[in-house]
Amino acid sequence: RADAGRLMERHELLEREAASWRALLAAVDRVPPERRTEPGVVPGWSVADLVWHCGVWADDAARRIELISTGGDPEPDWPDAAWRKMNDDAAEASKTMTWEEIVSRSEAARERVREAFASLSETASEGESEFVEETFEHYEEHTAEIERFAATAASG
Repeated sequence: RADAGRLMERHELLEREAASWRALLAAVDRVPPERRTEPGVVPGWSVADLVWHCGVWADDAARRIELISTGGDPEPDWPDAAWRKMNDDAAEASKTMTWEEIVSRSEAARERVREAFASLSETASEGESEFVEETFEHYEEHTAEIERFAATAASG
């Protein structure tokens, strides 16, 4: 019975991830395509940068969840400089990619993190928190920023 509850919870978390991703893409759809590479969603970042940023962090969460699932120790919290560098590298990389590459590679990262999370034999608290923080909580944060930008992009 406890396992069934855990599976249902895992299923609900996977559903929330999918719904949050759809909401992110729906916000993106409200931004005219020619404005998706325009900086300003957040200082210095475009819609494309933020979508790729979400993909990069989902992929890294998958790596960490895979580590947890094989009995590896979860990594300690990253120093600010390390995660800032990862963010800067992601923003730089997104500028060399087409919109289609950004979406397809981000969706591949989503599939990887979903599979890693779904395949955990038990929803280890570290694996669950990695999944929650780097998928739907992260998407929802950036969806709100993209929606604000979309409102100004549509009127400007």
